[in-house]
This record gives sequence, C-alpha cells and structure tokens, in this order.
Amino acid sequence: MEDFNANSQDEDDFDYQVNFKIEDVHLLHHCVLKRIENWEGSPARHPSEQEHLWYLRDSLYRIILEYKFENL
Repeated sequence: MEDFNANSQDEDDFDYQVNFKIEDVHLLHHCVLKRIENWEGSPARHPSEQEHLWYLRDSLYRIILEYKFENL
C-alpha cells in the first residue's frame, strides 16, 4: 500500500501547478468529499490516505472561500 506521507521529503518529489476554473475546484471538492464518505478504511486502504484526503478537502475549500471573498 502506498504511504502518501513517506515520500513527502524526497528530493525527487515534484510540485505541479494547474489552472482550473472555480467550477472545476467545486467539482473536485465534491469528489473528495464523496471519496471521504466512501473511504474503505484500514486495512483495505492505508490510514495516511484518509489524512491526505482531509488535506485535499481543506485545501480545495480554502480556494473556494478565497474566491468567494475576492469575487462576490
């Protein structure tokens, strides 16, 4: 099973930058929420995956809130 946190300090890690419209961010946020709801849990999935999903959920929500603050 893949441990999402194990390789976070490797020099071979890459950072990517992607351009999305806010609608795309909303859709990704929704998908992550559904994945969290349906997460199989340990031992079927590594526990760090759930932590990573929480991180993604929160990061995407921060983007949504920032967009609302600056554009609404």
